[in-house]
Amino acid sequence: MLPDKRFLQSTLGEPLGLELQFSVADGAASAATLSPSERRRFHALRNTARATSWLLGRTALKKLSSKVDGCTDIDGLLFPNPRFSLTHSSYLALAVAELSGCLEGIGVDLEMGTRMQASAGRFFLTERENRWLGSQASGGWSHHLLRLWCIKEAVFKANPDNTGRMLADHEITCPALARGMARSCTGRTLEYTSWCESRTCVALAVCR
Repeated sequence: MLPDKRFLQSTLGEPLGLELQFSVADGAASAATLSPSERRRFHALRNTARATSWLLGRTALKKLSSKVDGCTDIDGLLFPNPRFSLTHSSYLALAVAELSGCLEGIGVDLEMGTRMQASAGRFFLTERENRWLGSQASGGWSHHLLRLWCIKEAVFKANPDNTGRMLADHEITCPALARGMARSCTGRTLEYTSWCESRTCVALAVCR
């Protein structure tokens, strides 16, 4: 189950000194609110696995933009973005906005009920991160792998220079920490905070 918005603010926003707004969209998403250009995009995606998640994402972003900026026109919203980020997991979409406008980038990731294959780490962890993961007790290995995946996704989204980059181009300074620092191969320094319980994990990262 996704933690409520007050918990998300206290867990993700406050540790980084940020005031955040969140918006969630689930099965209530409707194509009726789409702009003409969005409607064309949605119709192009119809009958694909991505259609539902894309519609949920637009719904969450429109709700958030209406709350933060007083409008639902998000046709010009591009990612990576200094104020907004979006994530999908299972049956819902979660959008986040940072209110002060003081950031160069922000990223959020949510994993709910996600199962990671043991071999997945080699695709997104650096050599040093893999060594750390291999040193952990076998009972907590899958939990750490999911947590690191979630953090890496958030860090990647927060990097304004992520075009052409991969998750493994970003390294977490201390993989054991729920809150810490990461660095991209281009020299960007990013901060992150995260929360994980069972197979639910949420992470937020920022580039100041």
